[in-house]
Amino acid sequence: MKKIVLASLFLAVFLAGCTIFGAAPGMPSGTNGIIIKDFGFDYSPIYAEESTGLTLTLQNVGGAEGTITDITIFGVDAPGANAGSLTWGYGSGDDFSLNPNVGLLPPDPSTGFDGEEYFQEWIPEAPTSITAPTTYDFQTRVKYIYTTTFTGTIQIVDNDYLRTLSSSDREALIKVGGVQDATVTGGPLSLKAASSRNFIVRDGDTAENRDIKFKITNVGSGYPYRVPWSDTNLHVVSVAADDGIDCDTADVKLSRGKTGVLTCTFTTPAQGSFTNRVNKVFSITLSYGYYIDSAASITVNPILD
Repeated sequence: MKKIVLASLFLAVFLAGCTIFGAAPGMPSGTNGIIIKDFGFDYSPIYAEESTGLTLTLQNVGGAEGTITDITIFGVDAPGANAGSLTWGYGSGDDFSLNPNVGLLPPDPSTGFDGEEYFQEWIPEAPTSITAPTTYDFQTRVKYIYTTTFTGTIQIVDNDYLRTLSSSDREALIKVGGVQDATVTGGPLSLKAASSRNFIVRDGDTAENRDIKFKITNVGSGYPYRVPWSDTNLHVVSVAADDGIDCDTADVKLSRGKTGVLTCTFTTPAQGSFTNRVNKVFSITLSYGYYIDSAASITVNPILD
């Protein structure tokens, strides 16, 4: 049987953001999207032929709405509804492979409401011919669709203005590639501007396109993939940018699923066409599937005659 528990009944959604330097202490939204809050059995041990509850609780703790697409239980044989002599069954409840396609809203920091939850329960049946105490490891894989949005302002400056800054302010601006007021929504992927001097317009420079690089980091406990799921789409993230910036690719593959580099382009005005500085507001959205795993153990004892 299956039921969905909503942590909030409110329809208004506010994106829970954090700065590129990380979430506030105690806030999980900076490093996760949808999490496995709980996965385990009602009790253990049980006896051969006996059934017990196996429950899974998921929660959105990130900064965007996520959609749960697939839930799979694996690690044990489950050939059908009824248990066999040495195989598990899933009883009269749901199959061990589900496609709920359920959306979960994120936390609402303006009201203090937690992100929405999803609850699933199975009633697996133990094998019927166990002759010695046996421990089984049930594993689950949850796939969901999520987005991470980076917003910021590229501050294009001329040499005269740069010389008015203190050395610490100048180095701080270079460290973030001229990007100011940067925020990134909480989720399992994060985005940060790399160090650069391409935002500086010097004497004689004409209007031109310049590159700015961003580092994509997998800060969650699972791995991303491009929808739909396939081996070739594993670790691939789709990218979209607004009119303030142009990214050179629609997809980026993360090395070992952990880090990747995104190169984008912005246009600088000609030297002398502005005074001191010009601001360009932009946003970049990463769209991806993401999967997370968990495990639960249970011991089955034989029935003694």
